[in-house]
Amino acid sequence: MGYQRSANKSRRSEVVMYTKEVGGPTVYQTSTNKVSPRGKSPLWLNILAFIQFSFLLGVCGCGGVNLKTSNTLVASPSSITFGTVALGKSATASVSLQNRGIAPVEISQLNFNAQSFSVNGSSTLPATVAPGATYNLTVQFNPSTVGAASGQLVVGTGTASLGATKIGLSGSGSPGLSALTCSLSSVFGSATDSCTITLNAETGSGGLSVNLSSSDAAVVLPATVDVPANSTSASFTAKVSPVISPQSATLTASEGGSSSSYAVQLGPDGPFLSLNSTGISFGTTAVNMPVTQDVVLTSSGNQPVSVASAILAGAGFTIPTATFPLTLNPGQTATLHVQFDPKTVGSDTGQLAINSNSLGTAAIGLSGTAVAYEVQLNWNAPGSDVVTGYKVYRSTGGTSNYELLSSSVVSETTYTDTSVQSGDAYDYVVESVDASGKQSGPSNTTTVVVP
Repeated sequence: MGYQRSANKSRRSEVVMYTKEVGGPTVYQTSTNKVSPRGKSPLWLNILAFIQFSFLLGVCGCGGVNLKTSNTLVASPSSITFGTVALGKSATASVSLQNRGIAPVEISQLNFNAQSFSVNGSSTLPATVAPGATYNLTVQFNPSTVGAASGQLVVGTGTASLGATKIGLSGSGSPGLSALTCSLSSVFGSATDSCTITLNAETGSGGLSVNLSSSDAAVVLPATVDVPANSTSASFTAKVSPVISPQSATLTASEGGSSSSYAVQLGPDGPFLSLNSTGISFGTTAVNMPVTQDVVLTSSGNQPVSVASAILAGAGFTIPTATFPLTLNPGQTATLHVQFDPKTVGSDTGQLAINSNSLGTAAIGLSGTAVAYEVQLNWNAPGSDVVTGYKVYRSTGGTSNYELLSSSVVSETTYTDTSVQSGDAYDYVVESVDASGKQSGPSNTTTVVVP
């Protein structure tokens, strides 16, 4: 902005001011003011001239706001508090960066000034954010030391005049659980077990309270165990009550998002026989076609199991190779081969019961279905003749006496014979039939032997 000329006359003063934007034309504006008789302007005219002058400075860019660089990248939220996170664990939070300006903004850098904070996942930079659009990212807090941590995420852009968008970050690291161990891995009957929790860092001056739990009511733990100040471990006692069957209990210690578990196998105090299944289904099989499945016996108690016999109930079920009596020491196993060999069509159910000195009853259910055999025949249609259907014939035992299997003409090139018997042999031939009912000669002979 400048002045071009000033002309003083007897009663008026004319001032010409000009403005100029970079890259734009020069604009002139004339202001004519009345001069007082003594050559001095009134106060109100001076104030008005100052306001006009200040306004022109603002719109011309000569010290005012430049509208072309008023873009802003706004973070939501503007700060993140992650709370307390155990060492070895991490916490995440989502951040959105919205371009509220009038021109695209290029995000060129994501910088953290503290080691414990980072971007979770990959971020492809530079990234251009259109006006009104949003760039999303996930910030992660992974504490490396116990105590408070703070920092900033500084978002750098390719437009220097925008400056950097800053997001405040804070959190606190606490000791994490690294192990839970007990002196016993298996218990028969009742017992007390000494257990220890171990942290991956020392506690602070106030110590740390760790929560305890058990998945089985037979194992009772204290609700919490306190780790002393400036320590990394603490011990507690687990009380085990007798059980009537083998089971597994999981002991868990947890604090601040970290946890550690320990498994204890529980068994009865005495001989106990376990089976690997509560039921066996043999599925579907043909009559006189035996199928076999295995049953595994395990001595799960702390004393030997004496097996006297195996008792089967139900038609078609057998144990062809079993030898009794037998003795299984604790931890030993034996396998029984149970067979389903049906003699008639239909569904069968049964039970296998093991007679032994076990504290519990060892029995499983059995089931299977028997179906009749069937023979499926397929053939190729004649290449040149006009055929309306086929007739299928069968003879039994290699004789020359063929019987027609279907009174109606078979329209497809396939047929299923469901009337065969186990142990018999059958010969099949097919003849084609034309529209007048005339039959062709017999096809080649196919022989089928049913098991």
